[in-house]
Amino acid sequence: MERITIGKWAILVLIVISVFWINQRFNISPEDIRNLIYTAGWLAPVVYIFLYALRPLVLFPASIFSIVAGLAFGVYLGVIFALIGATLSAIVAFVVANRFGEKAVRFHKKGKTEYYRQKFEEKGFLYILMLRLIPVINFDLISYTAGLAKVKLADFVKATIVGIIPGTIVYSLVGASLVDGNIMTVIGTVALFVIVIVISLIWNNKFMRAIEDLKPD
Repeated sequence: MERITIGKWAILVLIVISVFWINQRFNISPEDIRNLIYTAGWLAPVVYIFLYALRPLVLFPASIFSIVAGLAFGVYLGVIFALIGATLSAIVAFVVANRFGEKAVRFHKKGKTEYYRQKFEEKGFLYILMLRLIPVINFDLISYTAGLAKVKLADFVKATIVGIIPGTIVYSLVGASLVDGNIMTVIGTVALFVIVIVISLIWNNKFMRAIEDLKPD
């Protein structure tokens, strides 16, 4: 049993070191990430999804990778690849927290983490869904906390996929607009992004109060 545990930790450490090296080597720039995945040629989507999936191990911003999708593959393919990568990255963070516990998570137990943890254990699917719909809330905070809480993986995945669709589309549009280079396109995309955030924040409290009135799962 001890050897199995040591082996798991060794694999986790190697993965973290590898992703951290990539993070430092390419200096967290959307253009650098795009250029990196382009070097893989026709395997670029696979490399992109792989890097996105490992991203939470070094807490690299998920939003940057979603922007890269539009920057590298255009809006339509970008949305598809970003959804796949974001979902896998959420699962990776969830599993790491679930299997290795709090020692493997870089968030403190106080504040929002403990608050979300309690709420997830009460009404996991609905809370995760609502939080995923708000692009400005830390993506990995939700994933790691859900892994620490008593949340079913299936519920977590379903809530994540549905909840990240609006934000992923907007982030991909932002990336694609940078390629277009048209100032009006960029302004329009940024305006859309702001509108999505404002609307999600306005309605969030109302929906959360409604969820509070529901009986626990």
